[in-house]
Amino acid sequence: MTSEPTGNLAYARPTTLHAHTAMQLAWGCWLFMLVIPFLFFIYVLWTLMGQDTTRAVPAHPGTGWFLGSMLYLIVAVPLSFFARSRLFKAYWTGEPVAPRNYLAGMLIMWVSLEIGGLLALSGCLVDRSLVPNLLPALVAFVFFATLWPSGRAMFKRDGDKEDPQLYEEPR
Repeated sequence: MTSEPTGNLAYARPTTLHAHTAMQLAWGCWLFMLVIPFLFFIYVLWTLMGQDTTRAVPAHPGTGWFLGSMLYLIVAVPLSFFARSRLFKAYWTGEPVAPRNYLAGMLIMWVSLEIGGLLALSGCLVDRSLVPNLLPALVAFVFFATLWPSGRAMFKRDGDKEDPQLYEEPR
């Protein structure tokens, strides 16, 4: 006769995340989040191509959405970098970052950039015009695309940790 596990033992989650698994998850999330704005941009273009061009154009098209998405990017992106720096605190002292902190820090930055870009593209749909809302979307996408996961922050650096030649902004 076998006994069934009691309590929450059957549903216990692993307490550690390995660097290899963190990198796989990071690349999967980054690639998935890279495709979303591209597909949404194609949808925006498709929708705007079929619009009626005879309607009256407002005096200041897209101003509200443009300012809102720019304000979001100006506030949220630096805050996400700050949050990541708190999670990467070990890196600043020359120690490797825990894989769970690495993944959380990168996801915070990626999600803030993704929301900013999608917000700006949504403004294109609402205002029925690509300009000026496409500009914040492009800025967010370029920042996002350059922040691909490298995992260097999860591994200990060799050499003197006070040497400025060894310092590299973590990815």
